[in-house]
Amino acid sequence: MNRPPDTTREHDALIGRWWTRVEAHEIKCVVWAFAWFFFILLSYFTIRPIRETMGIEGGTEKLPHLFLITFLAMLLALPVYSGVVARLPRRWLVRVVYHFFAGCLLLFWSLLQVESDVVHIWTARIIFIWINVFALFATSVFWSVLADLFRSNQAKRLFGLIAAGGTLGAITGSFLTSLLATRLSTDSLLLIPAVLLELGLACAWRLELNSHQLVDPEEAKTPGMNHSRSASSTGGGLWTGITQVLSSGYLASICLFLFLIQAFATQLYLQQADIVNLAIESREARTAFFAKIDLGTQLMTLLLQTTVAGTILRRLGISVALSVLPLIYLCGFAALASVPTLSVLMVIMICTRAGAYGITVPSREVLFTVVSREQKYKSKSFIDTVVLRGGDALSSQLFGALQKFGASLTAMNWYAVPLTAVWLVIAWRLGRSQERRAKQ
Repeated sequence: MNRPPDTTREHDALIGRWWTRVEAHEIKCVVWAFAWFFFILLSYFTIRPIRETMGIEGGTEKLPHLFLITFLAMLLALPVYSGVVARLPRRWLVRVVYHFFAGCLLLFWSLLQVESDVVHIWTARIIFIWINVFALFATSVFWSVLADLFRSNQAKRLFGLIAAGGTLGAITGSFLTSLLATRLSTDSLLLIPAVLLELGLACAWRLELNSHQLVDPEEAKTPGMNHSRSASSTGGGLWTGITQVLSSGYLASICLFLFLIQAFATQLYLQQADIVNLAIESREARTAFFAKIDLGTQLMTLLLQTTVAGTILRRLGISVALSVLPLIYLCGFAALASVPTLSVLMVIMICTRAGAYGITVPSREVLFTVVSREQKYKSKSFIDTVVLRGGDALSSQLFGALQKFGASLTAMNWYAVPLTAVWLVIAWRLGRSQERRAKQ
């Protein structure tokens, strides 16, 4: 007996993993979110290699201090951002934040035109710190908006795909900088992301206009529901997000999970700085080297986002997805402890960053789809900025202290192995907690 063709499976096979399970009414929102994230990371990765080069030029022994200053800058910026969130609706919040960052880039460009070595030195230091702050706030606001727009089941299907838009932007930015690093001056490179951020804002506006298509069917029965959420601010005080983190075991678990991500990533970053500082002498060669590492990382990330992340989240669950990165770090620290060479470090950096961007980022953003709207903007911004930079600061200070007491890189890597095993348990339990909340 001839059976009718399974049109659903044939359709999925034709469109491939990119658009599998994207419903018709969601396509416009996915496209604009994809494009918005593309421009955000394109702007960041055009200037990221500059940050790496400036960090090494100041002396690798100064990096722990720069991380600490960055953390303090986050502490100062968070109350200001929380005040803006409390007073502005979603659509205006996005405009204010990204216009501010674009304006900062124009200001830095203007300062670098001044014929003064002192001005150039201090501007370079500020740019190093500013890039770290920009990277966290720019992506945090983006994912806060998406966690506000998409439901938990939509996030598990679509966040991996949307994250791939950022990866394409990162690949383009890394490739662009590797080509332009020796052809354009540093101040000229700063103008490129300023334009790109404005293009991203246009995509964000189109996403906002189509956001009503993502409203839950039951919620859609209430006229103007989604519009009222977009048009209203979250309210509350400046410290509301922090107090909610302290009173929620779920949010505290997210803090611990992300803190450990940043702490271990910082340890690898500082080891990278030491090894590259010894192996490569030329400033231009270092910038090109870092750009190539970024390019390799993003190519692998794109592969994970388009072929692995969505499958793991849908079929194996968020607990498995969150556990992938701790496993990579566990193996990476063991390998680096055994063979601490530049080539081994390069492979580990690419694998850990690709695992973080390709699987962990879309997975961790799913965690925020089951919290209140105020927590999505205020608590999340606190977690994405102060907690992450706190991981940087504490890990860098500990790393520096261990080096002063004579601990070798091999010893520190072996110390990290059992800690990553504890992190693995935390990741698994956090995923189970999210799944329980989603069912409720």
